[in-house]
This record gives sequence, C-alpha cells and structure tokens, in this order.
Amino acid sequence: MKIGFVVPVLADYDVSKCYKNIKSASAECKVDFEIIFAFSGKLTSLFSHVRSTFMDKKEVKAFKVDKAVNEHKLITLALESCEKYNATIVYSAKEEINKDVIKAFVSSWRTGNKIVYLKKIFYGPKKIFSAIKELFYRLGMKIINCFRDFYAETDIQLLDQEVVKTVNQLPSKNRMLRTMDGFIGYNYDIIHMEVDSKLRESKYYEEKTKMYKAYLAASVICGVLCIADFVMTIIAVSLGWKLGLVWTLMLILGIVLFAIAWLVFFTRRILARRVGPFQDEKELRELKTTIEKYNY
Repeated sequence: MKIGFVVPVLADYDVSKCYKNIKSASAECKVDFEIIFAFSGKLTSLFSHVRSTFMDKKEVKAFKVDKAVNEHKLITLALESCEKYNATIVYSAKEEINKDVIKAFVSSWRTGNKIVYLKKIFYGPKKIFSAIKELFYRLGMKIINCFRDFYAETDIQLLDQEVVKTVNQLPSKNRMLRTMDGFIGYNYDIIHMEVDSKLRESKYYEEKTKMYKAYLAASVICGVLCIADFVMTIIAVSLGWKLGLVWTLMLILGIVLFAIAWLVFFTRRILARRVGPFQDEKELRELKTTIEKYNY
C-alpha cells in the first residue's frame, strides 16, 4: 500500500523537515510513501536544493514550472502522476506538515472514505467571527444554489485513487471538484483540527484575483447602502416623518434587497478565493511542455 504526497510550494520552504514528518507519519501508519514537491517558477534554487539533498531518496520526486502560478495549478499537474498510488494526500507548503493530520487522514481512508477533508477550528474571539462568517457563507450558498461546501481546506486533503482518476479527467475543474464535498457520491469525512487564532498563513498562498476584488468591492457597496437605508428608515420612524406608505415600503424593501445583494457578493467573493475560475487547459498544456522534472 502506497500513499502519494503532493506538496505545492510557492515560497521558501523547509523541504527536509517536510520529508522527515511525512516519513515518520507514514511509518506509524505502516504505509509506503512517495513525495512530489511541485515548485512555482521562481523557486529554481529550492528545486536545485531538493535534487542535491535527496539524491539517494528514490521516494522523493519534484518538478518546477517555468513561471509563477498558483498552487492549484501545481496540484493539477502533480495529480496526473498520482493515479498509481492507493491514495494521495495534498498538503500545501503554506504551513508545516502535521503528522497527526496525516495519521487521521489515513485512518479515515482505511474505513472506506474516498475523500477526507481538513477543517480548522479556531479558539478564542476568532472562533466566534469564523462561525458567523461560515453561517453567512452557508446561507449565501443556499441562495445562489451552487454546490455543497463544508468550508474545509482546499489544499490539504486526501483523495482516493478512484477520486484522483476522476479529477484528472477534468483538469479545468480539478480545483472545483476537490472543493465539492462528496462529489459524484463519494464517501467523505472531515477531520477537525483546532488551531491557534494567532496563526497566520503565508501571504504567498493568499490568492486574490480580479474577480475576488470585484466581488469584494460590490459587497462593500451593497453593505454600505444597506446600512444607510436601515439608518434612514430608523430616523424616519423615530422623527415621525410622513413619508407615506409607498415610500416606507420602498425603504424597507431596499434594506432587504441590499442585504440579499451583499450576501450574494460576499459568498461569491469567498467562492472566488476557494474555487476561482475554471483552469485554462491550454495553459496547463503549455506548462507541461516546459516543465523541469526530477526523479520521475
């Protein structure tokens, strides 16, 4: 039984520590393993470091594309080489490998789950803010009727061999499929991990596209208009303004419409960050023609 590990890297990263943690966790789970380090184009020196550090380690592979791309394009390219593994664990280099998470992933997979997600639970004041944000997000997802999403990590997850083959058939939708909980009827599980609220992810992994910024601006505008309309309505009622039934109803309707619009754009903004647009298959093909590989 062999588990493949895909580690997309966008910035400086301790690959030796990553290897050590994966090796230790795999030994405790009693599985063989291979690691694929996927490097963005600017990490030439780190790619060279992997080649020189792991010369005697057949279980370590790596590749580097020729330009800077987001981690999800790297994951899509790496998964094409993962159909031979019994299962694949994607673990973003945005944070240190957690051995307990790996062991929980493998344990859940062995019980029959084809997809295993990681969901971070914060403690302290951030836990309340995060819960409210997720509540609005879930409500927004129901309004736009998109798909089920438990708001888990999109770049730390386990995928069974069968799931990997499925997502490889649709490379343009790879990222979206990995976000959808239990897509196409696969059994899934969610591993919860409590993390420190002060923990900050690397800024290199915070993808904010033009679409994200557009939805952010629209949500802010709708939010401001909703609050302004609400305040005006309260003032009008408090001061006894004689607006008439029609204008009063229009003010109330405006509050509702602006609130719904804010919720839709708020949800779209999060989706733009979690899923993003379909990946360009032409770009993926071009990346593969210039890719530099090690130990493949």
